[in-house]
Amino acid sequence: MKTTRFALSAALLASTTLVPVAALAQDADEDVIEVRFQYIPDDRRVTSEVAASLSIDDLATTGDSDLASALVRVTGLSTVGGRFVVVRGLNERYSNTLLNGSPMPSPEPFRRAAPLDILPTNVLSNVLVQKTFSPEFPGEFGGGVIGIETASLPDDRFFSVSIGASGDTVTTGNHGLTYGGSDTDWMGYDDGLRDMPDELAAVFDTTRVGNNLPAAQQQAIGRSLVNSELWVVQQIDTDANGSISIEAGERFDFDNFSLGLLVAGSFSNEWETREGQRGKGAIGAGDELIYENGPPSEDRSGLAPVGEGINNFFGTENEINASGLISVGVDFYNDHSISFLSMALRSTSKEARIEEQFNAGSSAVVRGDYTEWFERQVLFNQLRGEHLFESLGGLALDWRLSDATATRDAPYQRFVNYQYEDVPQTYRYEGDINDNFTRFSEIEDSTQDGGFDLTLPVSLGDFDAELKAGYSNTSRERDAYTRQFAFEQGSDGIPADLLFSRIDYIFAEQNIVDERLRLVETGGLTFPEAYNGRLFVEGYYAGVDVGLTDFVRAAVGVRFEQGTQKVDTFAFPANTADSGQVETRIEEDYVLPALTLTWTFADNLQLRTGYSQSIARPQFRELAFAEFFNTDTDQRFQGNPFLVNTEIESYDARLEYYFGRDQFVTVGAFYKVLENPIEEYIIPIGDGLNTSFINAPEATLTGAEFEFEKSFDFSDRWDGAFFNDREWFIKTNYTYIQSEVTADGTVTIAQGAFGSPSAIELNAAGFVQDGRALQGQSEHLFNLQVGFETFDGRARGALLYNFTGERSRAVANLSDNLPEISEQLPASLDFVYSRTLELGGNDWDFGFSVRNILGEDYEATQSAGGVELPVDTYDIGTSLSLSVSRTW
Repeated sequence: MKTTRFALSAALLASTTLVPVAALAQDADEDVIEVRFQYIPDDRRVTSEVAASLSIDDLATTGDSDLASALVRVTGLSTVGGRFVVVRGLNERYSNTLLNGSPMPSPEPFRRAAPLDILPTNVLSNVLVQKTFSPEFPGEFGGGVIGIETASLPDDRFFSVSIGASGDTVTTGNHGLTYGGSDTDWMGYDDGLRDMPDELAAVFDTTRVGNNLPAAQQQAIGRSLVNSELWVVQQIDTDANGSISIEAGERFDFDNFSLGLLVAGSFSNEWETREGQRGKGAIGAGDELIYENGPPSEDRSGLAPVGEGINNFFGTENEINASGLISVGVDFYNDHSISFLSMALRSTSKEARIEEQFNAGSSAVVRGDYTEWFERQVLFNQLRGEHLFESLGGLALDWRLSDATATRDAPYQRFVNYQYEDVPQTYRYEGDINDNFTRFSEIEDSTQDGGFDLTLPVSLGDFDAELKAGYSNTSRERDAYTRQFAFEQGSDGIPADLLFSRIDYIFAEQNIVDERLRLVETGGLTFPEAYNGRLFVEGYYAGVDVGLTDFVRAAVGVRFEQGTQKVDTFAFPANTADSGQVETRIEEDYVLPALTLTWTFADNLQLRTGYSQSIARPQFRELAFAEFFNTDTDQRFQGNPFLVNTEIESYDARLEYYFGRDQFVTVGAFYKVLENPIEEYIIPIGDGLNTSFINAPEATLTGAEFEFEKSFDFSDRWDGAFFNDREWFIKTNYTYIQSEVTADGTVTIAQGAFGSPSAIELNAAGFVQDGRALQGQSEHLFNLQVGFETFDGRARGALLYNFTGERSRAVANLSDNLPEISEQLPASLDFVYSRTLELGGNDWDFGFSVRNILGEDYEATQSAGGVELPVDTYDIGTSLSLSVSRTW
């Protein structure tokens, strides 16, 4: 579509509030011509909002292979687990991800936010990060919105292939862990080995597995579960990582009509080993912080002192990613376009891990072996159009219809527990029902979205203005369940000499008889196992963008949003009496105003200010009165059905000075007030780390941002090709954030037995340390890029540095005297280089990168009384990658 609008559609623009497009102001008396917009780039001029964007060139410079890695280079952004984006210190629940203007679903059980590590950068054309609310976006807008634009239709025919290989000093070629699995695991697909066995499937929806079943049927179900291929942890030497991507496009031009086709696909197989220490802290008798459960001593004779002991956690994950995209589009009469996009993103994780710890409850050293398989998949289909009607005064209409489904299937999550015996100095399977489990869990998250945006340029007296209005309707539904089973001992039990055998020998078919072992269902005894969550949001907005003077423009708008969120938690199998069902319903209507002012008060110098109101809703799993197990941290958490929405007021200001082409310095400040922010806190249940959720009374967030980008031409200072044929650049940004949570008020927690939660209102001072920072908020964020690009674009290189300050992973539980868990993400120093070489008369693109040059590691700790207790640490290592690509 050949228009002058910016490449991102209006649905993704920070705002359609246009700064004055006239670049000249003339004094009638003195005939002085004043230039105000010489260097202000289009993407900064067409929006009054505080925003940043990543282009294809930016992605090429940093060399990041997935979107989550690329976004940490943006001012004020960080990630959780390298997958979920945190904007301005507000964790991922306060961010929204839009794909071509439509919401992107999440296949993750613990997040509504989409994991951006599964989105490869080769299918993107631009990414917008907007930090100030404007009414064309959904009302759930806390930290910001991430607007992802997929690759547009090609200008000409092309075909491109790229292959890559990488490895790191911790994982590649070193000892790792795995398990047998199926023959096609390396492709990210199971060949049917992990399918639910027919014997279990026959009763799965109607009956709990236990001694209520006929003995023969119960034992047949137990014997039908896959044994050695999915139980036994094996040691291997891990392979290097590999990837391949293919892109192709074609365009057909006719009179007043163009047809385009774009196809892209990628596949990668990667390994990561983590080795470190894990433990759980508690306040001892002398008010000192000690390990309650933690790393054993080297001889496994007991609990090691703080800072000593063995690395008691060792795990290897094999992640296989595959993606495919097809886009078909039509441009006609220069002012109209319609396109259809179908995209599939798939990420499969196969993990084996071992964790040893001294367990205070049993006063023994125990070892847990885990084998897991997770299939995550997103299917996204969208039809959208862009239309400009010159005959209607320049009316622009953008519309979209999308249907997306995200799934996560985790069959055969397995655990077995052993206890260390001094004689014969080896581990022994204890045989208790709590010493093993087999889990089946599944999530399906479906989202349907439709909407349109209208803009119309008008003249209001002496003022030029743009009217805008729009509508959206979003429906989201999530179904999730977890079923857990375990083998318990029968009347005779397991023979004593067999307890020292390999686990597949213990759970062999001949031992699954009523006298020795029988399968029973152990999940759902204290909490329901399943939930259904639904969210319906209907929104309308209207606004005006008006030029008050030649250099001052205001954008005023309001969004009307009706939202209903409902979560039903229920036991398996569900029955007509709804036994154990817990229903949560939040139904709220909102009027959300937004105001921005842009004043270009001097040459290439402009000031933006803004005010807005927005909300954040609890996530489904936070509302579900069920217990979940987070495999990333090996901790349990439970939902709170009494949570309410968070309401947010935001104030923003940013001063921007553009002193050359793509050269600028900006300074900004922001302030937010959050009423009822949702926080995760520690609860003392069992031997591991457990958490739940509360609405803190109130929080404030204050911050400042700084950006600087400048290019240098050294050809007039030093002679030589190394300086004469290239432009050098420096890009840096820094964000300072300070937040405070108040304890002045009450919090509501959920307590009670299965299916019967009670709302307990307590003094917030028992859960919130007055004045502490928000969970997940880092005080300091810093990025630096120093590099070059040759004038012909055939070579570029950069040294990249990223720092994210310490932040809270889980807040303290003051009533139980449990300190918070703080995490320090590794600061990363990277070097990337790419070059195009002519070989055999053809151009070949080569890429090289070194990541985490300093070898920084991850560490999460608890601190009290001058003692810092590591609760989760592991090495990351330095990685090296190579790639080669060719385009025809």
